[in-house]
Amino acid sequence: MVEPDTIIDGRYRVISRVGSGGMADVYLAEDQLLGRLLAVKLLHHHFAEDQEFVERFKREASSAAALSHPNIVGIFDRGEWGGTYYIAMEYVDGRSLKDVLRQEGAMDAASAIDVVIQILRAARFAHKRGVIHRDLKPHNVILDEEGRARVTDFGIARAGASDMTMTGSIMGTAQYLSPEQAQGHPVSAAADLYSIGVILYELLTGVVPFEGETAIAIAYKQVSAQPRSPREVEPSVPAGVDAIVMRSLAKDPSQRFADADEFIAALTRERAALGAASPPVLVGGGSAPAAPAAVPPLDGGGQAPSGALLLPAADGRRPPDGGRERERLRRILLWALPALAIAAAAVIAVLLLSPAAKVTVPNVGGLSEQAAVAALRRAGLDPVRSLAPSTTVASGLVASQAPAAGRRVSRSSRVQIVVSRGPEVQPLPVLERLTSAEAREQLKKLGFVPALRNEPSSTIAAGRVIGTDPPAGTAYALGSRVTVLVSSGPAQVRVPDVKGDTQSAAEAALSNAGLQPGRITQQQSSSAAPTTVLDQTPRGGSLVRSGTKVNLVVARAPTTVAVPSVVGESETAAAATLGGAGLRPSAKEAPTSEASQAGTVLAQAPAAGSRVRKGSTVTITVGKLVEKTTPTTTTPTTTPTTTTPATPGGPPSPGA
Repeated sequence: MVEPDTIIDGRYRVISRVGSGGMADVYLAEDQLLGRLLAVKLLHHHFAEDQEFVERFKREASSAAALSHPNIVGIFDRGEWGGTYYIAMEYVDGRSLKDVLRQEGAMDAASAIDVVIQILRAARFAHKRGVIHRDLKPHNVILDEEGRARVTDFGIARAGASDMTMTGSIMGTAQYLSPEQAQGHPVSAAADLYSIGVILYELLTGVVPFEGETAIAIAYKQVSAQPRSPREVEPSVPAGVDAIVMRSLAKDPSQRFADADEFIAALTRERAALGAASPPVLVGGGSAPAAPAAVPPLDGGGQAPSGALLLPAADGRRPPDGGRERERLRRILLWALPALAIAAAAVIAVLLLSPAAKVTVPNVGGLSEQAAVAALRRAGLDPVRSLAPSTTVASGLVASQAPAAGRRVSRSSRVQIVVSRGPEVQPLPVLERLTSAEAREQLKKLGFVPALRNEPSSTIAAGRVIGTDPPAGTAYALGSRVTVLVSSGPAQVRVPDVKGDTQSAAEAALSNAGLQPGRITQQQSSSAAPTTVLDQTPRGGSLVRSGTKVNLVVARAPTTVAVPSVVGESETAAAATLGGAGLRPSAKEAPTSEASQAGTVLAQAPAAGSRVRKGSTVTITVGKLVEKTTPTTTTPTTTPTTTTPATPGGPPSPGA
């Protein structure tokens, strides 16, 4: 609550709080810039936190600020202050229409029409400028000291489906909510006309068409139930006004008045008829006394106008002027009056003693309540109405009558008509995870007709309830069929054939099919690349439940390898071949005189085809070219012997 003398937004000095509602508090304040009184409406903080609402509030407040009309409370300014938003608007000294109803009760038809026409003029002005109020109700209409109706809250009205979870004034909103708003449909000017129809209904009868314990219950009635006619609640309501109200409350917007102009025209005609036929309305209620019947004036000589009957004066004297003819008529009447009195008495006696006249009861089954009542009254009968639920007859139509059509009854007899209020409704219960038998039993006890349907589910165990169609919480007609969705377990899916795929590709294919990769077994393979799927269980193409695990056998790199043949290859090529097989080459040279064998592998060990562990060494013998050697022949020759003198002390020479 904002304390007095608080300055809002540096301009508006609070004087006092004058009202509070579900969306805002209203304060009387002084505009310190212009020196005038005005009303400042501060939004409750939880609305200020709703960004979507704030954006719409700003947009619509700007539109509403342009609505300058005698029946619309003007908006001067809007802004942000204290963590919320405000609207500065014209201050109207008066009472809300709701307060008038609480304090003084229902109005007579003429006064109600006068007020509602002013509300319609405000709505017409706004509608032609693209502004729809959305929350018209007596709380938002102020009657000033001159009796002028002023509509307020253009620009912050917000009667949407989300509001029906709130309390306070929003509960009041549900009572004036159009069926299309209750269903969350787009809002048009027709929604405002419906709300104005509810206001007119309340002004005439003192009650609203629909009441309920919760806003949801009231909104549901706005959508599906037929209201009692105003004349049924308050018999003094004129038939023409009654028809106008019922048209404005049509469920289908296309069946209501086309626009505010047409609504105003209809009320204006009825108001004119009331002004001509009814006594003038007094301010405090009631009517002025009827004027006494006029007495025919005497003409110039004291003679009554021509045709007036003059009986003898009390003293027996003749009329002042009449002549022989009038005297003759007087005597005839004096003789005839007793006879006429006797005849009239006889007729009255016959009527009293004879049986009442008989009439035939018309068939009113299937007619609207208003049409049925009119038909019975035309036949001279007294309709008595009651409401009852029906699953076969639409709401607002006559479901049955007693006495039956075609019966002969006394005039003015009562005819009981039972008007359908549509099917009884009940929110559907939550049945999820119950057994199918438990769900059926609950629905039967509530008055629904259960029907079972199996559906696969990977989260609900087989035989347990997945949900219902319509879903839980839906207000549904008793006696209607409700489909119970029962889990049949996971769905059957076809297993994809993943043999030949890599392990990662196979796992992706299984997941896409709603299956899970199961156990992975590795198997040595000499023909398939490592991680290639060699086999699967279940096999490809078989049907299994969704979520089933599929086991895979994948190729593993072998621990031994076959030694490739590299004889005849160059040393470089042989080394590459052996390295690719996971073996280590080791080269040694062998001399060769053949040039073609130079640099070529002449032999290998282990031999080609042998299986050895990966990483083993394979020795290759590589040819190395050497030059050829030519053999030489030696011829013996005689060499002359030379005698060398012996060295003293030395050994003897060979020739010695």
